[in-house]
Amino acid sequence: MGAFQSHDAHDHPTSDAFDLRLDVTVAEGALPPRYETPSASQFAIYANETVAVEGCDWVRVRTGLSFGMPFMLILLVRGTGLDWEVQDQVVDYDATDELVVCVRRPVAGGSAGKLTRIVAGTRVAVGVVLPIARPAFALYAPGTDEGETV
Repeated sequence: MGAFQSHDAHDHPTSDAFDLRLDVTVAEGALPPRYETPSASQFAIYANETVAVEGCDWVRVRTGLSFGMPFMLILLVRGTGLDWEVQDQVVDYDATDELVVCVRRPVAGGSAGKLTRIVAGTRVAVGVVLPIARPAFALYAPGTDEGETV
């Protein structure tokens, strides 16, 4: 077997086994991000306000959270598989603004005329922290082997 063996997958401490610490500014009344199971890699992100979602229009949902990401890490924000779609977004390590999640009712399923509310405190998205590479680009003109690195 390789370096990571499946029989080792659950032989680890649980909730207090973390690789790093993120600085998260939590606005008054906002819920902090939370892992929903001890071994989860993604964490829940909650709405900090109640918003109405009409038809299939995109609606901005404030979370009350601002993440201080370490250099060369990003936060990927995705949907939760619930009753709405979430625009995927990447929070770069130099971002300082409040995380705002864009949601809408699913286009499929005939929900275009229904009014729905996302209530403050509802899990609206999930986040996962990922390492990134920041490569230089070798640019080539078509039909040549001469490149310029930028």
